[in-house]
Amino acid sequence: MNHRRSVLATSALALTLLVPRAEAAFQVVLEVDPPSGASATFTDGDLDGIIDFNTTVGGVFLAQGQVKQNLNPILQVLAIAPTPPAPNAILRNVDTVSHTFRVTVTSDPFPTALAPPLGWNLFYNATVDDALSGVVNVPSNGVEGRVNAGAALVGSITGPAIAAPTLIDLEAGAVDTTDTAPDMTLVLTFTADPQDEFLVPTDDGFDGTSIQFEIFNTNQQCVDKMNNDARIVADKAWKSDFKCIRLGESSDVTTCVDNPEDEPTEKKNDKLVQHFPEFCPAVPPWGVNRLSCCDGGTTDGAVCGAAVPCGGGGVCTQGLCIGVAAENGINELTHALFGATVMAGADAQQKCQQIIQKFAGRLFTERWKTLRLCKRDSFASILSDADLVTTCLGPPQPDPKGKIAKRQEKLALKVQKLCIDEGVTPVGAAFPGDCTAVADGVFDECVGQRTACAFCRAVNRADAIVPPADCDLFDDLVTNASCAN
Repeated sequence: MNHRRSVLATSALALTLLVPRAEAAFQVVLEVDPPSGASATFTDGDLDGIIDFNTTVGGVFLAQGQVKQNLNPILQVLAIAPTPPAPNAILRNVDTVSHTFRVTVTSDPFPTALAPPLGWNLFYNATVDDALSGVVNVPSNGVEGRVNAGAALVGSITGPAIAAPTLIDLEAGAVDTTDTAPDMTLVLTFTADPQDEFLVPTDDGFDGTSIQFEIFNTNQQCVDKMNNDARIVADKAWKSDFKCIRLGESSDVTTCVDNPEDEPTEKKNDKLVQHFPEFCPAVPPWGVNRLSCCDGGTTDGAVCGAAVPCGGGGVCTQGLCIGVAAENGINELTHALFGATVMAGADAQQKCQQIIQKFAGRLFTERWKTLRLCKRDSFASILSDADLVTTCLGPPQPDPKGKIAKRQEKLALKVQKLCIDEGVTPVGAAFPGDCTAVADGVFDECVGQRTACAFCRAVNRADAIVPPADCDLFDDLVTNASCAN
C-alpha cells in the first residue's frame, strides 16, 4: 500500500473532481513555536483547491510554496509543494536562534465521510540544508496524518535527527480499522537552527513525491480497482477479436478468436491478478469475486473455496475469475454474433463485420464503465449483492449520463452506413449467430441485446453476485429465455 507511485492514485486522480463548496474550510496554518508563538492562516479564496503562500511569519519563519487538496470519490489527498515554476517550496528559519515550526493543512469537509477500514499513505520528501552553507542542526522533524478536524491520529513518520545536508525520502502506509474520516489534516513539524531550511520538491500531480497524505476506504478502493481492471481486460479482448476478423479475410478465424493465450489480453489479466492482493487485502462483501479461481485444469474458470490445486492440476489464483469473466464475456459476445464458427468475410462484408464487432465491444465496455461509476457514486448505500443489483443493474441498467444510449445510437448508424449502404443486406447474412434472421431495421437492437446479455453474465461472474442478476430480463426487459444466467 505504501508505494511511490500507486496505480490507484494514477487511475483515481484521472477522475479528479473538485467539489463545489459553500464555505472554504480548506486552509493552511503556519506557526512558530506552537501553540503560543506567531502564526499565519491562509485560506482558499478562489475555491480552486490550491493555496499559495509567500510570507515570513513572526519575522522568523520564511514560508514560500503552496498546499493542494484533491477530494475525489475514491482517493482524498493533501500535499505541501512548491508554487510553479519554483523547483521547491521553502520552509526556513531566518532568525538568529533555534525555533520549532509547524505547517498544518486542513481539508474541506468530504462530501461523504469515509467509513473504516481506512487505507492511508504518508509521503515525506524534502532536502534539509543550511541556506548559507553553515552547520545543519534539525534535532526533530516529522509528519502526521489526522482525521476528524485533527483529533484522531491515523499515521505518522518521525524523521531522524539531522546534523548535515540530508535528503529525506520516507513513506508509510497501513489500514485504520476504527476511525471515520469526515475530513483530513496533514501536519509537518520541525525544529531548526538559524538558516536551516526544508526544500520540498514538486508533488508531480499528487504522485507521492512531495509531502503528501492520502486516505481512502479500502473496500471502495478494491471494488473500484478490480472493476476498472476487468473493463480493461474486456477492452483488450474485443480489440483482439477485431484483429482476428480484420486479418482473416475469407477464412475461419475461430481458433484466433478463442485463443486463451492472446498476449495483450493476458497481460492485462496478469496485471489484474497482481493488483488483487495489493488493492484488496480485505475483500469487501460485494462488488468483487472474493473467492479463488482455477487457472488450468478441468474446472478452469470456476470459483473455488480455497487457494489449493483444482481438479485436473490447475492452480487457484485470487482475482483471476474477475479477468476471466470479462474476457469470456467478450468471447461469448463474438460467438453470439458469428455463431460457433467465426468466419471472416471479404471486402464490404468483412468491413461490416469488423465495424459491428468493434462497436458491440465498445458498447460492452461502456456498460462496464457505467457500472463502475454507479458503484463509486453509490458506494455508501450499497451493502450487499442485492443492493448492487437494484442500484446499478436494474434492469434497465441506470445510464445517468446517457453514455450507453449514445453507444447504441452509434451502433445503429454504423449498421446503416457501413453495412446496408455498402450493399451488405440483409446484414444478418454476415453474422450467422443469434441475429442472423433479424431484419436490417432492428439489427442494431439485436446486437445491443446480445451485448447486454454477455455483459450481464460476465458481471455476475466477475462480482460473484448471489443471487445473480436476472440476465434474461436484463438484455431486453422481457422474460423470454433470451439470456440464461
